Amino acid sequence: MSRQPTGETPPPPVPVPQPLAITRALAERLLPRAEELGTVLRDTLLIKDERYATTDLIAAEELLRSCRDNMVRSLQSLADRIPPGVDVFDAAQITARRRADAGFPLESVLHAYRLGTEVIWAAILDEARSRAPELLDELLDSAVQVMQLIDLMSTAVADEYRTRELEAKRRDIERRQAILDGLLEGRAADPGFAAEAMRILELTSAARIAVVVIRHRASPGPPPSPGAALAAAGFRSEWRLRADREIGLVELGQATVTQLVGRLSSIVDGWVGVSQETVGLADVVTEFRMAELVLASLPAEKPGVAALTERLPQVLVAANRPIADRIRSRALGDLLSLPLDKQESLLETLGRWFANNRSTSATATEMHCHRNTVVYRLKQIEDLTGCRLDDGDDQMLLRLALLAS
Repeated sequence: MSRQPTGETPPPPVPVPQPLAITRALAERLLPRAEELGTVLRDTLLIKDERYATTDLIAAEELLRSCRDNMVRSLQSLADRIPPGVDVFDAAQITARRRADAGFPLESVLHAYRLGTEVIWAAILDEARSRAPELLDELLDSAVQVMQLIDLMSTAVADEYRTRELEAKRRDIERRQAILDGLLEGRAADPGFAAEAMRILELTSAARIAVVVIRHRASPGPPPSPGAALAAAGFRSEWRLRADREIGLVELGQATVTQLVGRLSSIVDGWVGVSQETVGLADVVTEFRMAELVLASLPAEKPGVAALTERLPQVLVAANRPIADRIRSRALGDLLSLPLDKQESLLETLGRWFANNRSTSATATEMHCHRNTVVYRLKQIEDLTGCRLDDGDDQMLLRLALLAS
């Protein structure tokens, strides 16, 4: 039975036209020869369709059985002899599902039904010539019915085939996402799971991989996945969308993490953390955690893409927020009791002073203020924090406090 997607209403049954009396009579005479005509159809397919003649996707006995089953059901329908409780399209739908599962092209499946029309019509004409030649003119009207029936069967085949294809794609996506979830949970330590993951994701043990974690900007709809844009640049990737982030496993190929960061910068609107490179799947869970820490270390007010190697000090702080908060509280002391705008002014000055290799003049130039203003602010920082800016340990403590801020 064809399965309907969850939540969808099954379509109403397709009405099958009632055959004319002459069609019924001739089709009924052909019913005992249905399997023979199915064999004729099989032979015709092997001659007229190269895909059927050369494929290894359909076993010989399966092809013969399918041709015979469809021929039986077609003649039963034309003879108005469908058994009670039997769906006229069941053989067609079974054929569609099997061909879709095997990956056999839909156009060749539909070609088989067109050839089936030729076989049935030729048999009906032969039967009429041998038994009722005076009815040949009347028989022309029944040709339309034969074509209508085969057209309905072809439609049923196409619908079932496409439904099966969608189901297969959905199952494949679900299977790949389950594998990705397992890798992010650390299941690659299980050799059996790791082997299955490599098979499904089409990776080798030598694959160079990076883990990417994205927090997209807020938007009305789901953000576009970066997978297609990365594929255009030569990166194969698998993605998992969660409530507040998107996680990707990216195969680097011959590229570097730096090149991946550059590509992500041009296609993602949000905050992106990228792990360092790892070979194989064993360390994916570790690199996932590193990418999450890189993401957590990025400033909330400034979207961007960063790799682990670019932000190791920030990641060190982000890895333990309770300790980071204590460092911040211990280092900044009374400075944290100032109004927020005053805090920001002093911390910006301190950060720029460190960035300019502790040069007061360079800091003043960069901040477009007088050198004495910088000197005054630095003295305020020393008084409020109790730290000496000429002491190496105090400098390290203040640097960590800035990272924690």
